[in-house]
Parts: sequence; structure tokens; C-alpha cells
Amino acid sequence: MSIEVMLVDDHTIVRQGIKSVISQEPDIKVVAEASDGREAIELAKQKSPDVIVMDISLPFLNGLDASRQILKQNKSIKILILSMHENRVFIEKALSYGIRGYVLKESAVTDIVKAIREVNSGRYFLDSKISTFVIQDYADKKKAVQLRSTSTLTDREREILQLIAEGLSNKEIAQKLKISLKTALVHRNNIMQKLDIHNQAQLIRFALKEGISTL
Repeated sequence: MSIEVMLVDDHTIVRQGIKSVISQEPDIKVVAEASDGREAIELAKQKSPDVIVMDISLPFLNGLDASRQILKQNKSIKILILSMHENRVFIEKALSYGIRGYVLKESAVTDIVKAIREVNSGRYFLDSKISTFVIQDYADKKKAVQLRSTSTLTDREREILQLIAEGLSNKEIAQKLKISLKTALVHRNNIMQKLDIHNQAQLIRFALKEGISTL
């Protein structure tokens, strides 16, 4: 039986490149493609793929938070991050959320097929350029370890924080999420109170530091 894979990247050329590599394998089949985090969540519900190859830098909802929500809905899906970011914070967050693998885009051609097979089998896979101490710290942990700084935020608040960091106004956020302007403002105030942050510049810096936004 083929391993069913969903590709998530906002660059069509990247998805096509990865698809061309894995389509040469008789036991791997691409069943869906998404270009942003919110679309990935919806497609994961519809397709329930075996493995999702997920970028981190995505519009509307970043790959880490999208993965977190997908795994809440369906723990049987294996998620493999494919990113250009060789960043310890991102790697630690990914593993703490239950993501099974992390491959750098520069290594994708040589590692992606092996990584898909490894995570599909329930094992972990880290790019060879990433320090092995990360796996030693996280691979044996059964439960996700929430990083204290953002653990108090709800999923919706994390979405809104990313949109704030991406420069959307309160009105634009309300339109994007199909909520009222008043509700968007309430969420914004709750975020600032929970994080003890009191202006937009600090919110943006925090979102970038924590990997909620990479823009």
C-alpha cells in the first residue's frame, strides 16, 4: 500500500520539485497540496494523509501552529517539517508538538524520501546538519512540552498574533477570520494581557522570536 502524502508550501515551484522527487518512488503518492496553514488543516481533515510535508513559513497560519492543530484533530497523521530555517527554537517546538521529522530544504533531494518513510514508520528523522542533542532531549517524551511563554494562548489567539505580526489591521483580521471587529479586539487585548505586552512593536518581536511568524 502506498504512503499517502500531503505537501504544504506557499511556493508552487517548491511543491512541484518535491513532488517530482517522491513521485519516482512506487510506494509514495502525493494525494493533496496546500499553500497556507489554514488550507492545510482543512485538507488534512478531508484527506487524512499518512504523512504531511510541512513548511514553517506559511501565510495566514504558520506551519508549526498548523501542525499543532492537525495533530489535535488526528494523532495518526505523521508530520515532517521541510524548512530553510536551521533554528533550535523551531526544532524544539516542532518536536514538542509531536512533529516526527525536520529536514532542511537544502537537503531535500537526498533526504526527503528517506524521511517520509521513517516518519511513516513511527520513527523520528532529523536532518544530518541538525545537532543530535535535540533528538536526545525530545524523542523519548510521549507528551508535548508546552513552552511557557505561549502556553496560555488559545489556538485562535495564536492565529491572531501571527496576523498582527504580518501587518494586518484589526479590521482585516476580523474579515480574514470571519469574526466581528469587536471580537478581534477582545482577542487582541487578551493576547496582550496574557503576554504582558503593551504595544504592537513588542507583539511583532515576540511573534518572530517564538516562531509564530517568520515574516
